[in-house]
Amino acid sequence: MRSLLFQLLALLVLCNLCACQTTRTRSGTTQSSDATNRGKKTIDLPMRNNAWALLHDLLNEEKHLSKILIIKRESSELNRLVKNISEVADRGADRLKALAKHESGVDLAATALPPGEKATRESIGKMKQHLLLHSKGAEFEFQLLLTQSEALSYGTHLALVAAENEPQPARAQEFSALSAQLKSLHEQVLAMLRSRR
Repeated sequence: MRSLLFQLLALLVLCNLCACQTTRTRSGTTQSSDATNRGKKTIDLPMRNNAWALLHDLLNEEKHLSKILIIKRESSELNRLVKNISEVADRGADRLKALAKHESGVDLAATALPPGEKATRESIGKMKQHLLLHSKGAEFEFQLLLTQSEALSYGTHLALVAAENEPQPARAQEFSALSAQLKSLHEQVLAMLRSRR
């Protein structure tokens, strides 16, 4: 009995010693299980770089949103919102491009999407484009708001992932601020959708 108790105690001590060791993740970042490091965030640069690329891709599309106002008529409220979305996206895309020039290992064109995901996104994009171009009035506004709800939600979370994995505090704040801007625009889109019920 005493031998079994001793073995269990030794096993518990060994487990505690192993739990304080640093492990390396597949993405090349370091994570620590040590109790003194609990609560500290782990930076994953490959994840941040991928979030930058995906966010840049999205913002580059969104910055052209206001061009749809040339061929479609809609309420002045929607007009203002669309212009705000385009402006925020334009500033965000430009800022990402400027940051990427000074950051080694970042390729904004490398979204690292698998072929199936790319094909699916292209198919969805064509379907949404068709819906927007061939609808008018209330249906057009509904479809436009629906596409923006999806895009802004996605952008909000991409910017948040970029912020969480950014080692430079000033940049992390910048991405958090962009996430907050996109979230605010998303909430405005949702409010407008609700008002059109």
